[in-house]
Amino acid sequence: MHKYFKIFLFLLFLWFLSYLSAFFFFEDGAVSGNEIVVIPIEGMITLEGEGSLFSSSTSGEALVERIEDAHANPSVKGIVLEINSPGGTVMGSKVVADALKKVEKPTVAVITEYGTSGAYWIASQADYIVADELSIVGSIGVLGSYFEFGGLLEDYNVTYQRLVTGKYKDISSPYREMSEEEEELVMERLQSIHDYFVSDVAAGRSMEVADVEKLATGLFYLGQDSVENGLIDFIGNKDYAIELTREMAGITDGDVSEYGEKESFFTKFLREYTAYSSFYIGQGIGTVLFSVETSDLHIQV
Repeated sequence: MHKYFKIFLFLLFLWFLSYLSAFFFFEDGAVSGNEIVVIPIEGMITLEGEGSLFSSSTSGEALVERIEDAHANPSVKGIVLEINSPGGTVMGSKVVADALKKVEKPTVAVITEYGTSGAYWIASQADYIVADELSIVGSIGVLGSYFEFGGLLEDYNVTYQRLVTGKYKDISSPYREMSEEEEELVMERLQSIHDYFVSDVAAGRSMEVADVEKLATGLFYLGQDSVENGLIDFIGNKDYAIELTREMAGITDGDVSEYGEKESFFTKFLREYTAYSSFYIGQGIGTVLFSVETSDLHIQV
């Protein structure tokens, strides 16, 4: 029994080494011939891809680079975006959506588990969107939030000494309650982001702004409902999206290559064996859009 246990440990060690090598020696796929490129978008989308120990994130800048590389490569005849993301920061999502607008080759977004908020913003700029009947789609809206401990400080007789040189410098300080005037100012800016978001989706989906606005309540929709309301085009999976892209490109054969992102071992392990602890269904998710000195306001799409 002891002998077999040693063999088991040895095999486990070999598996661990092979698994580890996949991360440290992984490179973006090279393509040749008539090929379709698949670009995965997983987890939170941030401008530079900052994540945490228990959640993965995708770099918007890295996605832009992959999209531009695929667009510039004459061997690539079409691009499939494989989306499994609840959204992210405003700029992280916007730069990818902007890059996709410039692509003159066939583009298809396929939403697997969920493509909401900022991730849907990106998908909306593709030529077509494909999703499963039960995929989670939409959640168009903007969320601004911050913690406020003013009441708690009073309970413990702790005083917040306000020393600022600009009237609104501590507008989102957690140590005091925001005034009605300040709330109105913040809401004006959130509304500006919301209006831009809705307008961009409307342009990408060839829909009227008013029709998108009716759907932009922050609520998510299932794929089976999203065909009817115009948020997606077809019910299908990744294979369907690839075949659709081939058809649009006018090719019948050729390989499919994946432009992936090198992940650390621990990120890969946690992504495969733990759920996204930070995901709240239909809400969308993100990190800090801006954090200037004392500002603690978080804005997400």
